[in-house]
Amino acid sequence: MPHILPGIMTLIQYKNEIEHQLAEKSRPECCEHCGKLKPWYHGAYPRKAGRSDADASLNPIQIQRYYCRDCRKTMSVLPECIPPYRWYLWETQQAAILLFLLGSSARAAEKQVKPSRHTIKRWVSWLIVQFKLHKDVLCTHLPVLGLFTDPVSFWKSAFNKLPLNQAMRLCHVSGVSIP
Repeated sequence: MPHILPGIMTLIQYKNEIEHQLAEKSRPECCEHCGKLKPWYHGAYPRKAGRSDADASLNPIQIQRYYCRDCRKTMSVLPECIPPYRWYLWETQQAAILLFLLGSSARAAEKQVKPSRHTIKRWVSWLIVQFKLHKDVLCTHLPVLGLFTDPVSFWKSAFNKLPLNQAMRLCHVSGVSIP
């Protein structure tokens, strides 16, 4: 699972502040596989980070990689704004999910934000399936979220308190699987 750099909320911020001077700033303290200290910088690979027309000029971005000489495995370092295994940025996912949770149909949400209605339904379904795990983690940081017992009211309230990218980073740091 990739290491996530906290505080990098947009592709522009990543491009301006981080991408060109990232090797030392983003180096994980230890290998995520074996725990040994200070993995080596191992280059970068291009990744298309967003699917919207607004993101086109920012793509591709360079994702830094590190190598552990002890276990001989590599690891990637992603900015907080990019989900590890999905094409759409967290902010796009949050907008689509929130529209659906607020009562829009998946088809109506699809027209406002680019992902297909099938993708939006898959995201909402994933949040519902993972609800208990996410709730346990997020309630340790925001106890007020413990008042909500169903996924819909929980996520509506959570999105008022913090964006999806921060919620997923907190889950990731706690060892809860994120997409």
